[in-house]
Amino acid sequence: MIKPEFEKQGSAEQHADSSGNNACRVFLVEDDADDQFLAKKRLKGSGKVSEVLCFSNGDELIGYMKAQGFQDHSVMCLKPTVIILDLNMPKLDGFAVLRQLKSDPFLQEIPVVVVSGNSSYDNVRRAHELKADAFFTKPINVYQLHTFLNQGWQWPRMEMWMH
Repeated sequence: MIKPEFEKQGSAEQHADSSGNNACRVFLVEDDADDQFLAKKRLKGSGKVSEVLCFSNGDELIGYMKAQGFQDHSVMCLKPTVIILDLNMPKLDGFAVLRQLKSDPFLQEIPVVVVSGNSSYDNVRRAHELKADAFFTKPINVYQLHTFLNQGWQWPRMEMWMH
């Protein structure tokens, strides 16, 4: 049984933080425990993230989404604000997950930020071709993520990807 780590602050719906900004729900897909811990700490510490649901690989994420009814569109209120997706993972890598998410008419609307320690031209190009919404290098920069979210999930300019 999949038991992803889940932390919650506030209600199940997005809520406003003390500055009046909407906090977001993040699905973090990262196989490295240290990277997962650091990313989660940074995201939670930003004050913009209300909850982080962590998965150790793409197979766990897809399994969780199927088990929770995401594919039949019955859990719209639990949909993440953004999925942060590592590329290099066991079982189901980030490219395969991205392909599955972006081929589903409902799930393709969820913004996916690809993160990788390898920002080679081929990785960036392939993520773009698979319709990733952004590509950031590790470690996750929460300010860069906030900029992306505040732009209304528009495909960021290429120079934003390489910071």
